[in-house]
Amino acid sequence: MKFSTLLLSSSIVPAVLAVPNDISRQHQDQHPRDKRDVVVVTEYINQDGNVVIPPATSATQQQVATATLPGGAKDTTTLSPTATSTSSQSSDSNSGSTGTDSFEDGKIKCSDFIGSVSGVLDLTWIGLGGWSSIQDSNGQSATSCEDGMYCSYACDVGQVKTQWPSNQPANGASLGGLLCKDGYLYRTNKDNDNLCESTDGNVSVVNNNSNGEIALCRTDYPGSENMNIPTVVSKGGSQPLAVVNQDTYYQWGGKSTSAQYYVNNAGVSKENGCIWGDASSGVGNWAPLVIGAGQSNGETYLSLIPNPNNGDSANFNVKFKGDNLSGGDCSYENGHISSADGCTVSVISGSVEIIFY
Repeated sequence: MKFSTLLLSSSIVPAVLAVPNDISRQHQDQHPRDKRDVVVVTEYINQDGNVVIPPATSATQQQVATATLPGGAKDTTTLSPTATSTSSQSSDSNSGSTGTDSFEDGKIKCSDFIGSVSGVLDLTWIGLGGWSSIQDSNGQSATSCEDGMYCSYACDVGQVKTQWPSNQPANGASLGGLLCKDGYLYRTNKDNDNLCESTDGNVSVVNNNSNGEIALCRTDYPGSENMNIPTVVSKGGSQPLAVVNQDTYYQWGGKSTSAQYYVNNAGVSKENGCIWGDASSGVGNWAPLVIGAGQSNGETYLSLIPNPNNGDSANFNVKFKGDNLSGGDCSYENGHISSADGCTVSVISGSVEIIFY
């Protein structure tokens, strides 16, 4: 296990640990085609290597992330926390409306996709009628949104879905989206009338690379964990990056979760990149890089790791830019990340840009 030597003023940094194999197998059972089978959790440690609970949090609020990687690889990247501040984000023509529409239960047929709801994206290339995933109550994949199915959906850039049931399968699968009941769609989280909500992150992605647009593909979580939710940054453009608030968002087995983005080579479209790939494709779960993003107690971290499925270099470089970054050098240049296992930046205040060049 690798622990970072970087300590913030609080002398507390989080370290990433792998969950025992029995939990890993639970995830592997429902994820065919080399889907992710290692769950990674985050615990705080002090300079002596002892697990501690930050004074501002309780034991139940201790940061834990289900950031997982394909093929059984362990993410040993140290995630350094950071304070955040609100910052407006510039965006290009790929951005859309915010999810401000209230959703009425029992009004839309399960056979009709919810693309008319503001903030919801129609994932036509997935082949599920616009849905990001469809699952039965045990988390098994289905192809049609019909009675008893949980129909998950994607939200626009900088936003996350609000709907998932509080009762989750005992087998470790995750369910997200709307429930189809008696032919109509119903919310699974009655505490939120909107299907999408903007995140509070101060992170943007900038594409200064000359090889074309870049598709970052976030995993559909809770849901199938398919990396099919796109953040597409056109050449010369910028987009906000959704950073999950781990204190309020979906929890897996009582543990907080974070957002994970598989970063395709520049020039790969969302239709060709935000899918389950294979060893020969170099896309989706075989994309060259993975970015993690999470927030807890007003602190934000961003991790950059090489995808162990892909040994080829990406056709871009990556750097982090901000006025108040900590965490040491964290970059990807000429096919190499500044730290072999990955690296993390911390945003002490202000905003941060993830720049592809």
